[in-house]
Amino acid sequence: MALNLADNVHKKVSEDCTMHAETHAETHTEMHAATMRKEPRSSSRDTASASPFSPVVRRWRNRESGVEALRIIAMVMIVAYHSCWNGTAVHNVALGSSAFDLWALSLSPLGKTGVAIFFLISAWYLCEREAPTFRSSLRKACYLELEVLMYNIILFAEYRILVPNALLSVDDIVGNLFPISSNALWYATAYIMFLLLYPFVTAALRAIGPSMHARLALVMFAVWGIAYGLTRYATWEFPTWSFIYFIYLYILLSYYRWYLREITPSTAWLMVAAGCLIFVVHIASCVLAFRYTGNHSYTNIDHLFLTGEGKLPVLLVAFGLVSLAVRCHRHIIGINAVASAMFGVYVLHENAVLRNLLWSEMFPLEQVRTWRAPIAMLIAVIACIVVFGTIIDILRQLLFAMTIDKHYNTWFDAVYDWLCSCEVAQWLRASLQPVKGIMHDVHDTEGRAS
Repeated sequence: MALNLADNVHKKVSEDCTMHAETHAETHTEMHAATMRKEPRSSSRDTASASPFSPVVRRWRNRESGVEALRIIAMVMIVAYHSCWNGTAVHNVALGSSAFDLWALSLSPLGKTGVAIFFLISAWYLCEREAPTFRSSLRKACYLELEVLMYNIILFAEYRILVPNALLSVDDIVGNLFPISSNALWYATAYIMFLLLYPFVTAALRAIGPSMHARLALVMFAVWGIAYGLTRYATWEFPTWSFIYFIYLYILLSYYRWYLREITPSTAWLMVAAGCLIFVVHIASCVLAFRYTGNHSYTNIDHLFLTGEGKLPVLLVAFGLVSLAVRCHRHIIGINAVASAMFGVYVLHENAVLRNLLWSEMFPLEQVRTWRAPIAMLIAVIACIVVFGTIIDILRQLLFAMTIDKHYNTWFDAVYDWLCSCEVAQWLRASLQPVKGIMHDVHDTEGRAS
């Protein structure tokens, strides 16, 4: 990305921009599908088609399979990362130099890279909208909240039925009943916050123009891409699980999408290779340090600082893969259907209650290490989680198509219009009107009159 920020600025205007902005405007707002996807307006949630499943099938058919395949890969990367590092953090497992430990260490870059891929896919299409509205962003944020809340309530109820004597903390209960506000699912919370700010950030970036946007991107990349991205110093570290990280990525990507030339496939592959090489050297150096010193802190996730969010190798790999995936314009309904369910995979395996059940009771890392073929068994567990979550979320999509999706837009618009027209909203609107310009005009008028 840094290679392109120094390029000559030129505006990329194409006929596809308008088409994509229109077609992505009515799409699902899930973590994986928080991306504005390509679908006709006739497939909105208030459709009156003969079959209630037609909008779902149409969305599957119209998505770009290259991007959707990358979405599946990213979710597998995230689940694989959680399978090892959740257990490591919970049980304070000290990784060594055995084959399984080395395999677990190799998974450390996957989690943050997968998250960056997910958001960059979303931001790639969000950048195409010339003037996004707050109503549209709030509509998608509320829909995402409905999905998360439905999953959490069902999973919480099932867990209480299956394990009636389980002791749950107040945090677990609050996290299931208020998943977004409690930050129980951090990605969903951070993405909703980004959605609420996205129209204002986009308007500000459009207003400052390419020159100031380039300077802003360069300053931010110098601070967070280089100074923070290649060191372990936390002076400029992103707040843990924060939407600020998403705003940073959006500023960088929007400048590339709006003003720079599209990088070539060879450049994209070079970025991926450079990021992977940094990962390999970094992890290998930590393993060698452990072997020579016997200090397990070198193989602790906190010491693998180059695998954290926002680090330079993470951005190189994520941006390179996304820029390669968007070049594929094939439409394979099977891949698209599976990719549309990745949000369910995320919610299922990251639910506060189910996460503890999976990695503390069923598959704790300290126990998995004693199995006969731990790597193969953990790979099977990862595959089962992805498959099970895919099936559940596809069923959820079909259920929503028969119920919520039919009238969601109508309900949302009615509530939004009522809130905007109520007395409190009118009072706020009147109170927040700018007065400085008016006062200057009054003084000028008085001066001329005198």
